[in-house]
Amino acid sequence: MAGRIVVGIDGSSQSSAALEWAIARAHAGGSALDIVTAYTLPAMEFYGFVADPHAVDWAREYSMQILAAAADRAREVDSGLAVTESAEIGPASGVLIDAAEGADMLVVGRRGLGSAMSALLGSVSDRLSVQAPCPLIVVGPEEAPSAQGPVVVGVDGSEFGEAALAFAAAEARIRGVGVRVVSVTESRPAVSASDPELAARMSSAAEVDADAVIAGALESVPELSGSDGVETAVADGHPAEAIVANAQDAQLIVVGSHGKGFLRRALLGSVSREVLRNAERPVAVVGRRAERS
Repeated sequence: MAGRIVVGIDGSSQSSAALEWAIARAHAGGSALDIVTAYTLPAMEFYGFVADPHAVDWAREYSMQILAAAADRAREVDSGLAVTESAEIGPASGVLIDAAEGADMLVVGRRGLGSAMSALLGSVSDRLSVQAPCPLIVVGPEEAPSAQGPVVVGVDGSEFGEAALAFAAAEARIRGVGVRVVSVTESRPAVSASDPELAARMSSAAEVDADAVIAGALESVPELSGSDGVETAVADGHPAEAIVANAQDAQLIVVGSHGKGFLRRALLGSVSREVLRNAERPVAVVGRRAERS
């Protein structure tokens, strides 16, 4: 077996999309598949209200039934796939963090049950983006597994960008597709239209810097050196918007969990958060290599 993939499900259409993505990836890469769900206990007594003790049994039974359905689906796709199932009591994010220790990746939906009351990015996937102990894949319901298009990765000169590129290269190899490496020029102060020469020099210098960022990132992943399957793109504008714009044909977008200056940012880096929020493709959020070893 080539590693282990953990997928979190809760019976929602979002988690169904995550399950389909995880099954396809496990099948392609020869990985074992761990299907995990979590349930919580209702308040048993509250200001005179006493919960029906059968509610606990119902929650457990519901969890076991959706696990069985998910496992049946996985074996329908690949009868030889190694599948395990587990239902644990506790908050979904905590259960999935524990389950993902030592895994190759953790796959979840953008939202879960009750998403109408949540922000665009569900609270579980939001927390996992920060705390998952392995690369996190976030999949939306419209994002069916695809064999078309490259793996697109954003690099910015940080160690997180290099880790994202290494992950993207491995995923592209499994899929037999190319890698598109995107670097975004830093935003520059507005230059008066009356000085077009200065504007041109600034633009040229920014592109040189972005090209250098790409070259440095490629040097950190020797397997991509000289590969015909690598294309590069230098974009101008907001980093998250530029990455998404260059990934319209992608089957997977990969970003680092943080970028330069991450110590000054709270929780998830702003670029990776915005890519997760706006992309219409599955997104992988990858921490630096030392954190994933």
